Amino acid sequence: MPTRTTRPRVSDATTVIRARHRARSRRRAIRVTVIVAAVVLVLGGMWAVWLSNWFVARSVDVTGTSQISAEQIVATAQVPLGTPLARVDLEAIRERVIQEPVVADAKVSRELSGVIRIDVTERAPAYAIVTGSQVMLVDATGKGYLLLDSLPEPLPIVTIANPGTDASQRLMADAAVIITALPDSVRSQMLSMGAQTPDTFTINLTSGAQILWGSCDDSALKAQVIDGLIHVPASYYDVSAPTHPATR
Repeated sequence: MPTRTTRPRVSDATTVIRARHRARSRRRAIRVTVIVAAVVLVLGGMWAVWLSNWFVARSVDVTGTSQISAEQIVATAQVPLGTPLARVDLEAIRERVIQEPVVADAKVSRELSGVIRIDVTERAPAYAIVTGSQVMLVDATGKGYLLLDSLPEPLPIVTIANPGTDASQRLMADAAVIITALPDSVRSQMLSMGAQTPDTFTINLTSGAQILWGSCDDSALKAQVIDGLIHVPASYYDVSAPTHPATR
């Protein structure tokens, strides 16, 4: 029998090659389309956020205030209303807000609705100093931050020498350390505290008794000592040397 010779299917191979080429071209076109679309979306988003009037600062919302009005915070914040949200300098707003003496800290954020939100943390009063006809609230760091005509709440009254001087700043800070350390057994009876020098802090109780605290050094230990000693009937308690307390 004659041998049959198989001839290469050139046309079939060509068809496969062309199909693969078309597939590669389609995939390349899809990739290019996707990239172009992504670039357009990014540029469009940047325009909308940075330049358009779609997302601008429209209002200010203040929370956390009680010793200062929200209106005063808004005035101090100087939020540039009408500015695209992304261009509003939140840190600059915060820096302005914390310049208010009553403000201990603030957090500023933006919302897509156009609201600039300012969350204020106010200073908490630890005691008060009488200055003329007014009282100054002082926080736990010894910073005087607010003058009022009267106390908004019961607070210990502290009298220090030469208020307003550099030396008084030391006394104010020391007084804050002592008051923060006081046990409830003393705090509940405390009427006032005074000092002429950093070593002469004296606490006056509602009973008429006095506590010589001395300096603010070792206040935690002194607090432990007076917490036990205060139950001993006496008119004078000396914990200035906490390892050798005395009463009379």
